[in-house]
Amino acid sequence: MIREFYEGRTILLTGGTGFYGQGLLAKILRSLPGVRRIYLPMRPGRSTEGSVQTVDSRLSDLFSTSAVFSPFRLEDPASFSDAVERVVAVESDMLEPGLGIKADDRKRLVDELDLIISCAATVSFDDPLDHSLRLNTLAPCEIMDLARDCRRSPVLLHVSTAYVNGRRTGNIPEEPLSVEKDIVQAIDEGDNDLTFDVEREIEEGMLRCKEIRSVAMSQDLQDKFRQQIVDQSRSAKLSDSRIQKLVKGYTKRWIENELIQEGMRRADKHGWHDVYTYTKGMGEQLLQKRRGQVPLVILRPSVTESSICDPEPGWIHGLKVTDPLVVAYGRGLVPDFPARRGAPMDLVPIDIVVNAILIAATQGISGGVKVYHAASSGENPLFNTKMFEYAQDYFRKNPLLAKNGSNPELVDWTFPSVNKFRLLFRWRYMYPLAARQWILDKMPESHFVSKKKRRLKALEIRLKRILYFVDLFSPYTTLDCRFQMRKMLSLYDSLSSEERKIFNVDVRSIDWKHYYQEIHLPGLRRHVLKSSEVSDSILGKN
Repeated sequence: MIREFYEGRTILLTGGTGFYGQGLLAKILRSLPGVRRIYLPMRPGRSTEGSVQTVDSRLSDLFSTSAVFSPFRLEDPASFSDAVERVVAVESDMLEPGLGIKADDRKRLVDELDLIISCAATVSFDDPLDHSLRLNTLAPCEIMDLARDCRRSPVLLHVSTAYVNGRRTGNIPEEPLSVEKDIVQAIDEGDNDLTFDVEREIEEGMLRCKEIRSVAMSQDLQDKFRQQIVDQSRSAKLSDSRIQKLVKGYTKRWIENELIQEGMRRADKHGWHDVYTYTKGMGEQLLQKRRGQVPLVILRPSVTESSICDPEPGWIHGLKVTDPLVVAYGRGLVPDFPARRGAPMDLVPIDIVVNAILIAATQGISGGVKVYHAASSGENPLFNTKMFEYAQDYFRKNPLLAKNGSNPELVDWTFPSVNKFRLLFRWRYMYPLAARQWILDKMPESHFVSKKKRRLKALEIRLKRILYFVDLFSPYTTLDCRFQMRKMLSLYDSLSSEERKIFNVDVRSIDWKHYYQEIHLPGLRRHVLKSSEVSDSILGKN
């Protein structure tokens, strides 16, 4: 059924250089040889020498350097060489009108496309609001416009996230979001007669972003930045050009912080966790409203981690949602973290997500919307207590050694509430740090004192980063819901035994201890981390 559907198809795959996109591209090339052509929108890049790198050159580099293609490339070089000839890079920019695709390229796509798989997104939980709106909300509508123009009525498969359901609790079905309600209104159904106008919300959000940028350039704020720089320079004399450069840096950071805070404020107001789920949720709503007769399929993965078997066990591209926290624990840097004890950590391997996308795309119907989940909590939950137990056991047997060669202390987590964690964290770390800083401020200036102050300031930044991380990620560790996957598993169960093996999405069969200790964590160390020097994105240090 699956291979028959893809025979002779021409596919547009956006986000092809990202985690989902690379996994999909590798899977299609190896398991779906009947696909006629794959168009891959890409931006030109920069070479190491600083010259412009064409999209064709970037594509060539992707095939030659990405680990996701290594098994195919090494095991069957001739077939791999033939397969990559079916992939065509298209110069594009998702942030531009019309996706930044040239007229001739667009005409070719309009004439040829049978299927569009939309994976391009910014997955940062604290992205500036306008950037997240452009990429997660407005760009999918540009893709929908392209689909509506196409002559062969292509299916549009939009990759979203299970967490567009925001603060909803309980069993979450595979159903479209209401286009007239935000999450707060959906939760309070029957108690609120107001409707959510997604177009107006986007317009107001973008207008607020323009206002923030305008305020940043006001004379009052520019003078304030200049005065701060002069005050902090103390006796040092700064040239006008140096001051202007520093003011520019202050301005950029102020704008970014204001845009991040505005995104968080709007997300919280409407019942989403962060700017990522807020903009992805509105992206789904906008696609539903503007689809016309385009067959729309939405695939919502949960927290996607390393592959369980394809293209090889443990393949991963970059640190994912839970990984920075797990790595920081492995280094002994996070002695506890707030969570709802026993809550399911909804993890799903990337190859199961890839296969779910390919299966779901076969279900598009003209003028209809179908939604499928790729998630584990509804069928085979991994509870956070078990995940911690597996991580602790793994790192005790395979420690992330400190620079001096010592083993980190791996204490048991208590899974406190967010408020309790913050209180204990302040008493144990922040207040003693403030006391030490106060003492140093009372001492006469010297090289020793200045050096100590710098070290304590760096420690303060890292500790505040942990608290910020708690604000950002605790909604996911305290969430009380389970994402159902019954519709997707029903499709999977209807496949032939051969196709069930090739396109496995059976989260019911995952042995979580084996996956986490024998596949995921070793894969994380192999593909992302160095064995003894681990980049820690929580504390912002190397």
